Amino acid sequence: MWKQKATGKSVRYFERYIDPMTGASKIASVTIQSSGGKRADAAAAEIKLREKIAKLTARVSLPDRITFQELTEKRIAYQMQVDKIQTAKSSECYMHTLIRLIGSDTLVERITAPYVADRFAQDDPEACTYNERLKHFKSLMRWAYRSDLVADISYLDKLQRRKDLSIRIKDAEKYMEHDEIQKLMDGMRVERWRLLTEFLILSGLRIGEAIALNSEDVDLDNRVIHITKTYARNPGVISTAKTDTSVRDVYIQDELLDVCRKIRAFTRAEQLKLAYRTDLFLPHEGGGYIKYDVYAKYFRENTEAILGRRLTPHALRHTHTAMLAEAGVPLEAISRRLGHAGSKVTREIYLHVTAKMREQENQMLKTVKIL
Repeated sequence: MWKQKATGKSVRYFERYIDPMTGASKIASVTIQSSGGKRADAAAAEIKLREKIAKLTARVSLPDRITFQELTEKRIAYQMQVDKIQTAKSSECYMHTLIRLIGSDTLVERITAPYVADRFAQDDPEACTYNERLKHFKSLMRWAYRSDLVADISYLDKLQRRKDLSIRIKDAEKYMEHDEIQKLMDGMRVERWRLLTEFLILSGLRIGEAIALNSEDVDLDNRVIHITKTYARNPGVISTAKTDTSVRDVYIQDELLDVCRKIRAFTRAEQLKLAYRTDLFLPHEGGGYIKYDVYAKYFRENTEAILGRRLTPHALRHTHTAMLAEAGVPLEAISRRLGHAGSKVTREIYLHVTAKMREQENQMLKTVKIL
């Protein structure tokens, strides 16, 4: 999206899109009356452009004999126009998985519920993997139906999720207990990754938000971290925050303050040692953005070796949720700190932790008696 000044306080915003009827690249535009806030104006323009492009690219007739490959390509092109780049790229990765399972040349009109169920089960996946495949496939086909790319999707109701572990049991496996945190910290030998891990546990930031931080975003004097952007690892660019509620200020508590100072000292020392300059709060070696895949691999391998279970970096955000719940922080305050209006996972972890605390209290109360 780009802009140019119009008349008075008006600003005109532009975005490219692909005309589905001709395949030609075209430009849509909207005019915004400036409110004086550049970020708010851009956000408003982005919403209006999405709506306009969605109308401009709506299909008016069903195609003949569309293949599954062609369908996914149309979905990807659509998402590239209307979604944030990181959302579109993430979806694109999953479209490739669906193509592998369903078959690129499979005619969409011939797909049936038994065929889908059989293809999704071909490599004997766990229930959670099967259900994830099914979720993305149903989303794709519902979009295709709304876009007049397929005439009938009634068979989707025949495709049922597999029984999986209850959400609370699964959530209990998504975060670390205090003793596990200490064991992990003691076992991590690479200082950069140990500092990043501590920072994520104590701040609750998404990994992309942490990677995107500049030094000026971390205000130690006022004890606040300004979250305004995120790092989209695919395609490797800085993007706007994930949602409107993701733009927030995160308070720096005492232990987090200590870790931030250690990161500052570490970054300065490395810049002197390796002779580079960077504005990033915690860069990769050499001053660029942290390579997510490198850190994620190190983290998974260490949790498996030290804790006996394989975790992803996102577990650190869940660990932060559990720590706040144990400290008695209200769910609403936790949600604000994490940067979302509501999260089922956050709520379930909160309820799991508080229920466990009540059970511990009940065990203590069992010993209370008169004699």
